[in-house]
Amino acid sequence: MRGAILRLDAWLRRKLDFIEYSSSPTCMIRVVVTAADGEVRLSDGTVVKPGQPIIDLHFWNERVPQTDACHGLGWGRRFGRQLTRSISELAQVIDEHPRLRDAVAIRGRLAFSGARDQDDAQRFAHWFGFEYALAGRPTFARRLHDAAEDIWLLALAWTFNPGSLRTRSMVRRRDDLWISKAALMERYVARSPRQVRSALSSRLPERASAESRDPL
Repeated sequence: MRGAILRLDAWLRRKLDFIEYSSSPTCMIRVVVTAADGEVRLSDGTVVKPGQPIIDLHFWNERVPQTDACHGLGWGRRFGRQLTRSISELAQVIDEHPRLRDAVAIRGRLAFSGARDQDDAQRFAHWFGFEYALAGRPTFARRLHDAAEDIWLLALAWTFNPGSLRTRSMVRRRDDLWISKAALMERYVARSPRQVRSALSSRLPERASAESRDPL
């Protein structure tokens, strides 16, 4: 069964044209360039218009820190440091990569499980320099897509991180987190990696738990 899930996962990555922008073995993000499906106004003045290229973030399932029965503050900080390095690596290459350089913004679509709410999404966004953008009412097609994705995320968790199944729920809420390309560069390139890690470490609480792992 796990072999079938691995093969389907590989096929989906090829179909969606995932980009592995970093050669680092600890990079936990892969990306897809897609077109914005609606207008989004960000706090730095950037206006993302429908059809403009954006970068969607996706967790690299095999590289997300494994969850065990005693995950907590230590797991959250390890996850935070690894995610920060991965975003920093994206910022370093975005202007030089021929498939990424035209993107105007970066989006992470969180799929929270458990008793998570909008405040949790906003806190998570703030830790990494993103901002929460309220999505419109989902269409019937989007709800069907999300229901199918919930099943797929459960299958991926069982395959790559079975320890997380103890605390996850089947139905997940989704929140879009955004950062403009300019803000990404300002936060992750203008400052040194040590400054970025220090700023994150001072803010990252225990609630960055295993339930915040899924896509992006």
